[in-house]
Amino acid sequence: MITKGINTVALFSGGGGLDLGFAAAGYNIVFTSDIDPYSCKTLEINQGKRPFVTQHPVVVSDVATLNKLSIEKASGFKSESVELMIGGPPCQAFSVFGKRKGLEDPRGNLVWEYARLINETKPVAFLLENVPGIKSIHGGELFEHLLSVLTFDGEYKVTFHDYQMADYGIPQFRHRVFIIGNRIGKDIPEMKQTHFIPESCKNGTKKYRTVAEVLSEMPEPEDNKVIPNHKGRKHSQRIVDRYTSLEYGERDHRTRINKLNPQKPSFTIIVGSDAGGGKGHIHPYTPRELTPRESARIQTFPDWWEFYGTGRHLIRQVGNAVPPLFAAQLAAHLAIHLFDKDYLSGYDKLVSALELNFLK
Repeated sequence: MITKGINTVALFSGGGGLDLGFAAAGYNIVFTSDIDPYSCKTLEINQGKRPFVTQHPVVVSDVATLNKLSIEKASGFKSESVELMIGGPPCQAFSVFGKRKGLEDPRGNLVWEYARLINETKPVAFLLENVPGIKSIHGGELFEHLLSVLTFDGEYKVTFHDYQMADYGIPQFRHRVFIIGNRIGKDIPEMKQTHFIPESCKNGTKKYRTVAEVLSEMPEPEDNKVIPNHKGRKHSQRIVDRYTSLEYGERDHRTRINKLNPQKPSFTIIVGSDAGGGKGHIHPYTPRELTPRESARIQTFPDWWEFYGTGRHLIRQVGNAVPPLFAAQLAAHLAIHLFDKDYLSGYDKLVSALELNFLK
């Protein structure tokens, strides 16, 4: 099978943030999998919508049932042809928003299933994304052990970086850790910050992107006839009155979500519990919660990327994702520093490639 781009296997893909970002930068996604059928349907219905979102197998599967042979059979690619594996094993076991059970939580054990698949398929490189809490749980011992395991007895060179995504033009404060391993012995430098808080901006630097930029031209949900996933919750007058009374940045004591400040990046888009109940933050101008599409914009998903499902299925896909615009910047960075390739790079170029018209 002849293809262009860096052949990439994507696991724990969810609503497609990493997949979309890497594809936009020029990578060739050859196989995608997630345990959630709604997420997989999202990935399927968006294939072919843009030239870089190529047709490839999307497999609904528990990662524990995947192996080298099943991935090869589904994708049509031998493991020797896979250059990169990307994925973010579920982070709730390590998140400060969760109970931080770590390895006592079955979801925490999925990092070892990811490690198993890396060791079986032996891609040139891999990327593992997670919340910063993974570094401190169990006194940091788990993280040190994970880094050691991911070297696979010295076969892989492993580096990691912490990123605050607002520093890279994402209109949201979102802190994540990225572990990168490779079999060619390269140290991967940290990406240079591109956006700054207004007080620290210097000549030639860019200000943080804000909630106002993302939401200013959005129609109210009841007036929308075009934009997918832009349907809001109906609130009682009691909730409307509470939301109206909140100051920017203030948290509602009942729903435990925050009213967004239009002149700042959003608070982190969150998922909700396994029982459901994921919510968007409170709209800065209208006393209601954000719709899934408004949250998706804050996550830098383009409006043409449609999520499959309703209610909690949508917000979980949106809230779990790596912002595609950040993923694309990281993909371009890895193309240069890891694969010695000149792929599409630059914030403004990637904004255009993803058709993020609300950030132009």
